[in-house]
Amino acid sequence: MKKTVIAAAVAIAVAGVAVAAVPIVERYAAAQIKAEVERGGATVGAVEVGLFDRRIAVRDVKTTRGAEISIGHWEASGLAWPIEELLQGRTPLAGLRWGDPLRASRIELHDMRVVDRAARTDWSLSALVIDGFDLARFDADYEGPYRFLALSARAMAALSIRRLEQGNAVFAMPGSGDTFGVASTIIERYEGGRSATAVSRGLEATAKDGKSPLFRISDIETSGLDVRRMLAAFSSDEWRPGSPIGQVKVERASITGFSGDTLSRYGVSLGSVTIETVRESAQIRRSRTRIEGFVLAPPLRSLESLQVRLVLQTMGLRELRLGFDCSGMEDRGRAEITIDHCALLATDLAEINFTAKVVDADEAFWRAVDDGDSAALYDSKAALASAQLVLADKSLLERGLKALATTTGQPVSATRANMARDIRRFQPAGVLITQDLTLLLDGVARFVEQGGTLTIDARPEPPLAIDRIDYLMSPGADLVNALGLSATLSR
Repeated sequence: MKKTVIAAAVAIAVAGVAVAAVPIVERYAAAQIKAEVERGGATVGAVEVGLFDRRIAVRDVKTTRGAEISIGHWEASGLAWPIEELLQGRTPLAGLRWGDPLRASRIELHDMRVVDRAARTDWSLSALVIDGFDLARFDADYEGPYRFLALSARAMAALSIRRLEQGNAVFAMPGSGDTFGVASTIIERYEGGRSATAVSRGLEATAKDGKSPLFRISDIETSGLDVRRMLAAFSSDEWRPGSPIGQVKVERASITGFSGDTLSRYGVSLGSVTIETVRESAQIRRSRTRIEGFVLAPPLRSLESLQVRLVLQTMGLRELRLGFDCSGMEDRGRAEITIDHCALLATDLAEINFTAKVVDADEAFWRAVDDGDSAALYDSKAALASAQLVLADKSLLERGLKALATTTGQPVSATRANMARDIRRFQPAGVLITQDLTLLLDGVARFVEQGGTLTIDARPEPPLAIDRIDYLMSPGADLVNALGLSATLSR
């Protein structure tokens, strides 16, 4: 019994000594960290180390070696960093190397500024808070000329973050001194290049001496943003500027609140741009893009805007309102891409709608789409099966002819007749003039004469393969027959 009591007493004493020694160890580690950072050419105001909560806090860091960097406060807690590294002064702030893993429950950065006079760049960040930071080990061996870009992409591919919140980031462009800023960004559940949600507010581009933004976007919101293919491209030793960067995918994106001096100078306003993608199965994906609330109402501020305003006035318009709505489907099982509906609507003027179908989309085609490599499409046997352009006139034709008649000093009837005649006589250079082409031009001419709805169909037989597109550019090409073009007019 006595031995048990004595052993317990000794254990308690040892634990007490260990606890009492913690502040000493923390101060020692803080001193080592401060010395290590300053050995690298920086000055440090203060360093704090908390062993129990695995925390490092550094204040007032400044360095002038290379780029001028100043950090008001940097803190990481819940660190998964070896204690022996801390005791030797090697921390995630000074000792982290490319490829090293790092985990932290929370990372905070406040009042940071980086000035690179050689590159003539200046960027600042008021606050950055990251929860659930998990950087896995990654390959840091790189043989190419773009080391920083490649290793950054590899790090982003190895990184997971539960939540990131950034406040007031400003970047000054090299040379001009113009600035680009973002008031705030919040990213939720980022994993290796894909984020559940991301929201940025207050994006602004401002001239160096400007008092108000040249261009501003109030909000950008995305869900299911996927840049994994882009990170894979940048990570490669073989990547060079101009190489494919991979397809960026998003389930939903919304951009709203467009403003700024550049838009107001020309009297342009824009409501919103939205992109939606729905994956119905592993093989089928539907997407839709909309642009709403576009208005052009040129003010009397410059010669260019005055000219546009005069053109609108001759057409009897005070402003021009446009909308765009485009939807399509990708079906890899059936090897098809379909544009179901792609409409440009000019309110009370006209509606233009385009549809198309691509068939025989093979592996080379999908690889080119996924990699964002348009040149690789020529290796594919995919072909255009059909396309249709429908122009429904509401008042655009009459207004346009009146404007043209005003500038030429001719009656509208004469202007209409002359335009129809010129269309019928049109002979495009390098194109075979055939009876089918004559019929096509006649259909367009009758649309000018009568108005209504003009439909131009392309139904090549057999479907026109992508690798035959160059034929359409060759002298003497029979475009009408190759594309199966026809024009019809309806009232």
